[in-house]
Amino acid sequence: MKRAVRVIGAAGAVLVLATACGQARAGTALPDGDQAASYVGAKFEKAMSKLEDSILDARDVTNSADAYLRIDEKYVHNLITSARTGSPESRVVHNRSQKNPDEVIDSFTPADGPVEYLYLGPAYKSLEPTPWVSMPKPDAGLVQPCAWGGVLTACKMADAVDASYEADKQAVRGAKSMGDGTTELTVNVPFAQFLDKRVEVLPAALLAKIGPDLRKSPVPTTIRLNPDGSLIEFVMDAKLQDAGTKIELRYDFRFTGKASAQDLPKTPDPAQVTALPDAAAKQDFYNRLSQLQGN
Repeated sequence: MKRAVRVIGAAGAVLVLATACGQARAGTALPDGDQAASYVGAKFEKAMSKLEDSILDARDVTNSADAYLRIDEKYVHNLITSARTGSPESRVVHNRSQKNPDEVIDSFTPADGPVEYLYLGPAYKSLEPTPWVSMPKPDAGLVQPCAWGGVLTACKMADAVDASYEADKQAVRGAKSMGDGTTELTVNVPFAQFLDKRVEVLPAALLAKIGPDLRKSPVPTTIRLNPDGSLIEFVMDAKLQDAGTKIELRYDFRFTGKASAQDLPKTPDPAQVTALPDAAAKQDFYNRLSQLQGN
């Protein structure tokens, strides 16, 4: 479970779980208690060996990740939509703040050529003189799915589920076959795992407000699957509170449809692109972007 792709833990696992769970009578849950934990745990562990294939086989798809976290009066809310299609494959990610419409970043990795592109919305126009930047593609190319923003949120969510299960097998609370043939898995993820696996990266000032009781609080997580085992929806949804801090979060990842070439942008006009020629220039750009976002 330590290979790079296996950070996807539960997400890939649940794609395989439906075969077994779907054999239960429609609308019935597994037995409660230790028997349920043993049954679900065995299926969960068996599925781990098939994670890489489960993720890499998801071709020509569109994804959506709606990420919301509020800590007292501070909040972040982003909608990330993406598409991957073609052979060889091209990918695009649209990241839109639901708090500030000027916070827009698109990434486009065409199958052809040595570079990928970022589009900078109005909030980031001070970074470069053009609306687009280009940079060398990563050495790993498109091989590692968790290196791509289209599935990054799901990877982190699933990593938190995986770590929760490793720490406590009874974190997996149930598996239920529904009347329409879908399967629903429920897992309790301690908020500490949400933080440790960086589902959302928080500044130090906000982390300091989260005491030990809040860190232990469970984040109910639901994973829904189609009858064929494909992922419908992966949701973390919780309201947490102690004497001094209120937290509300909802992270919702789903596959939304079939992608086509129409989902991809055109290659930007070179006159609208600032080229970042090497790794040093790329790192400098991301350092400046991080500082601007932090401000």
